[in-house]
Amino acid sequence: MSLSQVRSGYTPTVSGRISERWLTESASRLAYAIMVAALTLTVFEGAIRKWLIGSDTTLLSYFVYFSKDIAFISLLLLPSKKNFASLMKEFRRWLLPGCALLVAGAIGSSIEGMNPVGALLTLRSTILLPVIAYLALRKIGGVSLRSVAVLLTVFTFVNFALGVYQNSLPADSVLNRYASSTTEITVLETGVRATGTFAYIAGMGIISLVGIWAGMVLLSLGGNRWNRIAGWIALASGFGCGLAAVSRSPILLGAVMILAWGLFFRMGFVSAMRILIVGGFLCFVAVSLNLVPTFTDLGQAVIERQNKGDDAFEDRAFGQFGEAYDAITLAPFGNGLGSEQVAGNYYSTGTTSFTTFETQLPRIIMETGILGLIGFLIICIGAIATLQFAKQNVATQSERSVLLATQLFLISMFYTNVIFNHTASAFTWLIFVTALAGCNKSFSISNSTVNAELATHPLLASSKLKRTPYIG
Repeated sequence: MSLSQVRSGYTPTVSGRISERWLTESASRLAYAIMVAALTLTVFEGAIRKWLIGSDTTLLSYFVYFSKDIAFISLLLLPSKKNFASLMKEFRRWLLPGCALLVAGAIGSSIEGMNPVGALLTLRSTILLPVIAYLALRKIGGVSLRSVAVLLTVFTFVNFALGVYQNSLPADSVLNRYASSTTEITVLETGVRATGTFAYIAGMGIISLVGIWAGMVLLSLGGNRWNRIAGWIALASGFGCGLAAVSRSPILLGAVMILAWGLFFRMGFVSAMRILIVGGFLCFVAVSLNLVPTFTDLGQAVIERQNKGDDAFEDRAFGQFGEAYDAITLAPFGNGLGSEQVAGNYYSTGTTSFTTFETQLPRIIMETGILGLIGFLIICIGAIATLQFAKQNVATQSERSVLLATQLFLISMFYTNVIFNHTASAFTWLIFVTALAGCNKSFSISNSTVNAELATHPLLASSKLKRTPYIG
């Protein structure tokens, strides 16, 4: 029932209210299904391209590549709701200036040149996906955070198990192929660096952090012991994916995420003890099933890679700041939009290679200049600030813990390679929307001016609608 109808004294029939509620709930269920489909496609589109299609240059492969984005965009076709107005206002005040600076930087850099495929991918991750995430908040009535976290736990565990198996297979095995048949398989003395269901190795590092986020969410939400068991399995599988890919950054970032979450999440003593008891029990089960050597062997491979690598830890963790300064001196206004995208290089030259830099910050500068970098940072800060605003308004400690875990996940993604990895950018904005939508019950009638007026209208003063949070 709209505000104008209330003001005019319109009283809906019982059948009309039932019909409106049924349509609203149906739209909410469809929105939730679309979000689940987008997350599922993000995990498995690489597997479809490398194992079913067998090529990454066909039209069908391109369609599968963008399938997760198509699913995400399809949310905008659903009817709009009036919930999350305060959250949207908070995010909008960061999103608009950020996008404006990115557009200005992209235009300035395009004067130097443009790679059309690379430009499309850069604009997708820097502007399109954040805008879709903002608009999607008006389309979603609610999301079951527990269900999404369990689903991502299953996906992470599948990739961990598959990654361990891939690690023991020869490089020429069909399970170890990449989406691009011309890219050489990376093999170390300890075995092949696993890709799981993803097109390339980087995807395993991303699902590692996604699994750790899912684990923190399940432990935050509590519930019965099975939820806590699932949370610990998600954490173990998350680190396992990073180990199977012999990738250092997700292991380090995952450890930092858990440490920060443990320090700032004010859980009660009883809850903490329950989590630790379940964790201890799972450690006992892992020892009993002889799973510890698997983690030990994978960990040894990571240590050997670190010892034999050409780059020091400091360079790997903080080297992009020095490279960003170098990029500013080389091209303060950019050197061509799309010029740093690996997929753009593959389109232009047929080789999957970096152009100038490998890390994210200098590549942003080379593509969009200083203006684009500032715009990107504003949007990143805006997403974190919106989650912080939500934390201050939610009703329960568990919801605050979920939003904290999401902040830590987004910071990890923003710091690493969210712009130049399509899987990372998709997960970032899908999880951003999922976390906010999952806490929607705390944004009740009192959070909206229109709904507050409805709540105090004489016609609704004694009705059940007044006592029911407006979910959409």
